[in-house]
Amino acid sequence: MRKCVRCECDMVANYDVKVEGGAYGLKITKPGLFKSSLGKIRVAVCPKCGYLEFYLEDTSKIGE
Repeated sequence: MRKCVRCECDMVANYDVKVEGGAYGLKITKPGLFKSSLGKIRVAVCPKCGYLEFYLEDTSKIGE
């Protein structure tokens, strides 16, 4: 369970991230041209204060 860094409330996790006006989402890649994606970005939301936290769904590709 993720805790909000602002108010320490339990966050609601596993939301998708989408760019307004498009259904493409965001992509995290290593520096350089034509690098593969590190994975799907997810968001946790604090229901009390509205703080958002972005995280990778799977961290196994970090460090490769």
